[in-house]
Amino acid sequence: MKLLKKINNNFALAEDSKGEKVIVEGRGVGFQKMPCELTDLSIISRTYYGFNSETIRLIQTVNPKILQIADQIYNEAVDQIPAELNANLPFTLADHLEFCIERMNKKIQLKMPLIYELESSYPLEKKLAERTLQRVEEQLDIRLPESEKAGIALNLINAELSVKTSNTQQEEELIDGCTRIIEAYLHHPIYRKSFNYTRFATHLQYLLRRMNQQPPQNVSYSLYQTIKERYAPICEVVSAMAVYLEASGYPIGEEEKFYLILHVQRLCDRERCAQPTV
Repeated sequence: MKLLKKINNNFALAEDSKGEKVIVEGRGVGFQKMPCELTDLSIISRTYYGFNSETIRLIQTVNPKILQIADQIYNEAVDQIPAELNANLPFTLADHLEFCIERMNKKIQLKMPLIYELESSYPLEKKLAERTLQRVEEQLDIRLPESEKAGIALNLINAELSVKTSNTQQEEELIDGCTRIIEAYLHHPIYRKSFNYTRFATHLQYLLRRMNQQPPQNVSYSLYQTIKERYAPICEVVSAMAVYLEASGYPIGEEEKFYLILHVQRLCDRERCAQPTV
């Protein structure tokens, strides 16, 4: 491996054996006289591909302690989340944390409406977000608002969804099929480039991956019945989606139906779509 240019004391721009540009991380790697051939690869702790100039800027400007916290959370996420993660997550998470601290110092508060949704749909990411707030307080003596859990958790979720997997094409086809079912029942087209639809598609993709990794579970019978009665027309939509997904190899349990009802109802409300007549 050839070291090309120092980024900071612990990061450097390098070239691997195939001639591809990479960022390497290692304690004191930036002290090497560059350019040079690095023969002792044991000093490299991690290698980053697919970076850009913004990544280099982050490494050079972000508080090293924040980057260290982000790296710690990344390592915990790798161990706990049953999905491949984008290796550049430490940089994007560090940038987000620095922005959180900057907002807090300027007394700028943002509403995070996803907090309660994350508690039910993304328990692992929510737990790691709580751990992140704890580490920031312990290592930086800064207490971020609890509402920041949502933004941190979304960084983790985005790191999962940005990784291309062998199932991505099938997932996209299933999401498209489910969307067509919703449109057919509503007699109303859904604008697929809207933020609301993107959120819905993200939730559906997460459900598909979770269903592929663990068997369907059941929610409280009384709670499920209450939701079915309250959103009866949407229940018909979800039932059709369930038949379609099961035929594609994704058996749906009551838990998945429960959350799908909520997500479809929210999509219709936000897009101001007419509910189907049943």
